[in-house]
Amino acid sequence: MQALFFNFCGIQPQGFIKVQPNDSSFLFINDINFKALNLNNFFGKFATVNSYAECYYYAELGFEPNKVTIFDYGLIVLSLFLLIIILFLIFKYNLGKKINSYLKYIFSKFKSFFKEKKIYQVWLVVLLIVQNFFLFDYVRTKASRIPRFIDEYISLASNFNFFTTLDFNAGEFIGGSYSEFLTSGPISAIGGIIGWIISDNLTIARIANFYWLVILQIILLISISKSIKKDFLFLLVLSNIMLILVPWWQGSLYMIGEFASVIVFTNAVFLFHKYRNAAMILFSIAIFWGKFLTLLPFIVFYAFTIFKNTKLSMIFKDIMVFLIPLSLWLILVDIHYEDDSFVLYLNNLLDLILGHQSAGIESGGMRGIISGSEVSNWNKYDVFRILIAPLISITILISSKAKIDAIFGQIALPLSISIFSIYLWFWLLSPTKWMRHSQHFMIVILISIVYLIGFNLTNSKISYFLAVNVIAIMIEGNKDSIYIFLFSSLWLVFVQRKFNYKFVTNGLLVLLILFEVSLPYFQKTTFGDLSFIINACQSNLISEECLYAYENK
Repeated sequence: MQALFFNFCGIQPQGFIKVQPNDSSFLFINDINFKALNLNNFFGKFATVNSYAECYYYAELGFEPNKVTIFDYGLIVLSLFLLIIILFLIFKYNLGKKINSYLKYIFSKFKSFFKEKKIYQVWLVVLLIVQNFFLFDYVRTKASRIPRFIDEYISLASNFNFFTTLDFNAGEFIGGSYSEFLTSGPISAIGGIIGWIISDNLTIARIANFYWLVILQIILLISISKSIKKDFLFLLVLSNIMLILVPWWQGSLYMIGEFASVIVFTNAVFLFHKYRNAAMILFSIAIFWGKFLTLLPFIVFYAFTIFKNTKLSMIFKDIMVFLIPLSLWLILVDIHYEDDSFVLYLNNLLDLILGHQSAGIESGGMRGIISGSEVSNWNKYDVFRILIAPLISITILISSKAKIDAIFGQIALPLSISIFSIYLWFWLLSPTKWMRHSQHFMIVILISIVYLIGFNLTNSKISYFLAVNVIAIMIEGNKDSIYIFLFSSLWLVFVQRKFNYKFVTNGLLVLLILFEVSLPYFQKTTFGDLSFIINACQSNLISEECLYAYENK
């Protein structure tokens, strides 16, 4: 039980005997195979451990990674105390009216300045330019510093071969042409392939893939905005920067399938009742040309959508349209796959899915809800974002059902249940609980909540307040700014009465995200290095030399 309790130290070595230092001068022997780990205890003391024995010793003393300290609790108590004092002074000396009068004056000037549509558009362009300047630097830095990941090589190699030869192939080590082990389909890496063709540079390919996903989201957003004839300016600004809010967002740089697949799936949901045929094609592309795991939320969404009021003729038509992208894919499989048989491919794909270590079917599912999974290495902030925030978001969607259904058709309940289905699979069945798999519901939630805010679909102040703060807590940077936004939005939404709280809070949310993206630019001393060229991969991406060079560069 102790080894499980201290699993952040890694796997316990065979024959391990814990060390018991005699005095404070004792020195632990560093283990070159042990990745240094920073630990702290409740009282704010820190220790960097360099071996399993040292980690175990400090773990017994109550040290853990990212352990909440007494100072964290003190900060919360102090913040609440100061808030109470401020509210007391405001009500005691009637400062609220004075503050409101000043803010009303400032806001009236601000609003009049943006009253003209052309001026508003000019400022929007300025904001987008500033936003993209810092966003590019933020993405470039991450792209140049993330470690190698074998799934990245597999996605890049297989999709490069697909777009140049129509042979979906990353090499024999992963099963050859159209292997069922190639789980990130062609739409996952379009930007990365373009970047690679232009530069033969892995960092540039990573950056290009991120912007492909941004462009994909914006194109689908424009389609949705036109279909309901709504202004999408705020949505455009937020969509431009939304992807970096997704937990483990570097998956977009690695060209893995979750991002493109879920972006297409989510927007297809919002297009479903206006452009049903187009949505069915998008659903099929998301599943068979993106990530097969998207099939689960689609089945749940579609089943609950047609449960009451869809005719059999409409279902038959949906199936025929849905089969178009799948049929095209299976034709390619039949040409290239082992024994030239797409039936064998489908059978092997089913076996892979049911037997995968993350599926939770063969492993007994609920036996490893937390212990032994990746969650044990997360900090408490990530646990809150991925465990609690989705439940809050589902509640917001259901509470806003009337407004959502009035504009987008009856999708609120099917969408909510669809999100909840993949959420339950992740938390109750998946033994591994890889953070990348949480993106199958986290990206849906982010896009859905952004649409609720941008299209003004929340049904109450409470729903709106929760929605903007769900977006805010996705920020990975300075947590103090999140607390500031929380209290600011609380006052803007529930206390003041002088001006449009949604207009100001939306603007504050965009500025908050912009601040968090721009802050690293001023804090760092070096810029991300774009020179990541693997010479062995320039002539042939699926050669053994390329794979070896990628793994060892």
